[in-house]
Amino acid sequence: MVACISSFNLFAEDKIISDEGLTILYEKIGRLEQEISELRSKLEESTYAFERFEELNQQRYIDIDRRLYELSINEKDQMDDSFDVESKLSIFDNQSIEGSINDIEYRELLLHKNALELFDLGRYAEALKVFDNQIVDYPSGKYTGDAYFWSGELFLAQEKFADARESYLIVINQFKGHIRYYDAHYKLGEIARIGNELDEAKNYFKIVIKNYPDTGVAELALKSLENIEEDSN
Repeated sequence: MVACISSFNLFAEDKIISDEGLTILYEKIGRLEQEISELRSKLEESTYAFERFEELNQQRYIDIDRRLYELSINEKDQMDDSFDVESKLSIFDNQSIEGSINDIEYRELLLHKNALELFDLGRYAEALKVFDNQIVDYPSGKYTGDAYFWSGELFLAQEKFADARESYLIVINQFKGHIRYYDAHYKLGEIARIGNELDEAKNYFKIVIKNYPDTGVAELALKSLENIEEDSN
């Protein structure tokens, strides 16, 4: 009888130990599932951020290529204009066109084009230095707003978000009506989204969508806005 009771007690103890082991095992499995879920969420966020940067990079270099083409055409026109002006002046007193409006714009144009070419080659520090020189030499120049915008792009490409934000803010505060005005709003929205300032990001995106509809940048802004709202639900 004593042996039976002892066997029963041992069985009961084994069962308790087994149940405790199962409980611990279930807890471990639960924690692992939670960790996996958190890692999956972080991976999805990282993947989304990477995809957004890839889209921004693709857009950036398409814009650079287009801008370089436009500047090349403009450069040719400037050369033709300068030649015409120089020919006309030589008829009178053979003076140089140094300092003329066309010559000043042409020098600024070459500087700006050089900076974009360096950017296109991935020589970011050199490109930024040329843009800085352009801004200092031509603070009210034809391409000054562009220089600030592309400086922002350079900073953004290097993930220097605070510097990029400052450059884009100059574009929207000092160059209203500039061709890059709403592009700068969109980029500010992306920087705000990366910094988890979601209300600010949404405001920037909505400005682009409302005021610059039926454009590529409005389409990007709408996509970013939809992604924010989906993640919030």
